[in-house]
Amino acid sequence: MQPLAHTENTIGQLHYLSDHLQSVGELACRFLAEGNAELAEFGRWAGLLHDLGKYRAEFQEYLRGQRAPSDSTHHAVYGAALAFKRKCVPIAFAIAGHHRGLQDADDLRTMIGKPAYDALTQCESLAVKFNAEIRNIPHSLPNHEIFTSPQNRLRAEVATRMIFSALVDADFLDTEAHYFAESRPVPPKFDAADLLQKLDVERRRKSAAAQNAKCDINEIRNSVFEQCVKAGKSPQGFYSLTVPTGGGKTLSAMAFALSHSAYHNLRRIIVVIPYLSIIEQNAAEYRGILDPDDTGIVIENHSAVSIASENEEATSNSEARSRNPLVLAAENWDAPIVITTSVQFLESLLANRPSRCRKLHNIARSIVIFDEIHSMPQNLLRPLLSVFRELQHNYRVSFLFSTATQPAFRRQFNLPNGFEADEITEIVADPPKIFRRLSRVKYEINLDQPVDFPRLANEISAHGQVLVVVNTRRHAFELFEAVRQRANDDNYHLSSAMCAEHRFDCLKTIRESIAAGKACRVISTQLVEAGVDLDFPIVYRALGPLDSIVQAAGRCNREGRLKCGIVKVFRPQDNTVPPGIYRIATERTAAILANLSDDTLAKDPYIFQEYFTQLYGNVDAGADIESDRARFNFQTVAANAKVIREEGIAVIVPYSGTTKDAMTVVNELRNRGDARLFSRNDLRRLQRFIVNLRPTEFAYFRDQRLVTPLYGFNRNGEPIGPSIWLLDKAVYNKRFGVLLEQRPAEEFII
Repeated sequence: MQPLAHTENTIGQLHYLSDHLQSVGELACRFLAEGNAELAEFGRWAGLLHDLGKYRAEFQEYLRGQRAPSDSTHHAVYGAALAFKRKCVPIAFAIAGHHRGLQDADDLRTMIGKPAYDALTQCESLAVKFNAEIRNIPHSLPNHEIFTSPQNRLRAEVATRMIFSALVDADFLDTEAHYFAESRPVPPKFDAADLLQKLDVERRRKSAAAQNAKCDINEIRNSVFEQCVKAGKSPQGFYSLTVPTGGGKTLSAMAFALSHSAYHNLRRIIVVIPYLSIIEQNAAEYRGILDPDDTGIVIENHSAVSIASENEEATSNSEARSRNPLVLAAENWDAPIVITTSVQFLESLLANRPSRCRKLHNIARSIVIFDEIHSMPQNLLRPLLSVFRELQHNYRVSFLFSTATQPAFRRQFNLPNGFEADEITEIVADPPKIFRRLSRVKYEINLDQPVDFPRLANEISAHGQVLVVVNTRRHAFELFEAVRQRANDDNYHLSSAMCAEHRFDCLKTIRESIAAGKACRVISTQLVEAGVDLDFPIVYRALGPLDSIVQAAGRCNREGRLKCGIVKVFRPQDNTVPPGIYRIATERTAAILANLSDDTLAKDPYIFQEYFTQLYGNVDAGADIESDRARFNFQTVAANAKVIREEGIAVIVPYSGTTKDAMTVVNELRNRGDARLFSRNDLRRLQRFIVNLRPTEFAYFRDQRLVTPLYGFNRNGEPIGPSIWLLDKAVYNKRFGVLLEQRPAEEFII
């Protein structure tokens, strides 16, 4: 009887093990060859051996319903043990972790050494009997000097992650093709030259429409765009785009990326953005220009849908895990242009879970645009810069750091792998000159007299159009309520307690009100301050980090229609700010502003290099994480390298927008009937209506029966299909989003 890899699919077809191993090996080999040909053979053998343990009689009996799941039905360890025996440790790591995640080195050795797994020889002989490819297994699996030299340990760590990523993605794709009874989808073609031409058409249209600006914004934006196109034909490496807010960075950065991709034959562009509000805006803009028919050229990946335990041993049911629709639907970034958040990108570089690491191999041979690069977490700088360098040197990845407040990342005592002066190439000529020409605001800084919210609300209510940015969710809510008591109409509150589609619609209404000259008062946290295309005559910013203040100022007189906009920096009477580096940066900013002229803040981009250098010199930049990386402690690194400590739980909210409706998508999925057919495309459609909640918030809603599974419950009261939950409409407010005991839920930027 032919050994099986998976049970029958929806049309009754069985998935034979020999076919699965062959297919996964070929796919993983191809994935790695596209980024680093030296690793291709590692991918092929990882694929051929990853399910070696499924040849055992115990596992086959389990698949055919003749045995209950137990320790005897675990399978990943056998291929890992064989790879370890043949002295190919990276393949051992990848195979052992393809369900449970990459482990620490000592844990891997302990697992492989368990007496229960002594059946390796029997397992190997069964594999040889049924799979001709494995008959040719060499005495020593492929190896490379990067895995044997002590000087290359960090390089070997990244290579092991790449092998793991390629194996997981290949395994998921082949399993998905079986259960969906269809061939694997082919991503859209990436024609960078054609897309660059479309982008240039849009640039010219915008330029013609902005002729009424009262300063030379058009000339500067066109010049920056043209310099970016020209720079795209430079060698691969690290680049910076230091342009003030309103200087056209969004289109110009993409112009550089498309020009660079066409010149170097790169596979994709990955745009990394810190805030949800920007990702929605930029994704919509890029899609409207480059993919108006929504063919999949541009995808968003921001909502981190929580995937239940991926640990094979925790469930004792690897078959159930392998066909879990939510696991199979995990994002793999197979599109030409990916718009994602810094949390998604940065944690993927240092994660250990299969669903997070699945997309890593697709970063190879790409260009990564870091929008608002100043927001990189300081406690992860050492490991992240190390991985960036490795990706650039050995996986054909270029990086563009784009922001109005360029950080230094200079080499210093606690950042020994920081950049030297000549390692990052600035694209635009003479950034200070551009900053001086685009200076469109005047700062009014008053930190000596703290202001209470009732008095501030009176002042805000007197303005027709005004933006106020504060540091905490509580401050935003309290100030909004104070303003609403004085001016009941035309007030807006922006928050990530609102789903992406809701925020998108709200921002659209705000822009229309501004353009029509209507009253419009917006109270927000820092969510709105960086990159969001808003143009107010006056902006208030609570004392915070220096870069945050200047980014908020970028929402003032953005198009230069006024002679000068006003930015008021104030100190709230209750000067509560988030702890950690945010608080340290706020305190340092107060000291800087006390001795800084307003003109310097508006016109000198280099002030931020010194500011960030001082700031980085007082933080732990991740030295312990680097040490664990060198010891191949993947699980420990993942635990310590989280951008957000408490991971959110995703819920679908019942929002009905101007063009899209959550329940329409939900009902389509439910009417399709079979929960096993939930796909990556379904997850991409739903993420526009997803909000991430704290575990305590989710538990509260579940206790109150205010969340239900997407596909309902089975007879045992367990969720059917993917573990995605739908929030009751009673707790989703049209102004604030998710309400928890009549207050907006805590804010997550994921």
